[in-house]
Amino acid sequence: MNNEEEFLYNNILSSSSSSSSSTLAHQQIQVSPTRKKRKLNGQQRDEATVREKNRMLKLNKAYHQLRLVLPVENKCKLSRIETLRTAVNYIYVLNQLLGVDTN
Repeated sequence: MNNEEEFLYNNILSSSSSSSSSTLAHQQIQVSPTRKKRKLNGQQRDEATVREKNRMLKLNKAYHQLRLVLPVENKCKLSRIETLRTAVNYIYVLNQLLGVDTN
């Protein structure tokens, strides 16, 4: 975790523990200066769209493959977050069965 991420993480933790949400609005968070968003021409935009589509197809395929190996009673389609949580729990249980120390 770099310094900026740690700073933001600590701010999130401290703001969630504060009793009023109005103090969060008055806090100044230091964030690196935003880059100027460059404008893409039509061909570049089309290429970026194709790259994004391929990225999402690969991601969906990975989630599908993960769902296939998870031991769930009913084969209903799990959401992405449910899939990840189930996978984490499954790995934890397997580690316990094998006697692996995760700390």
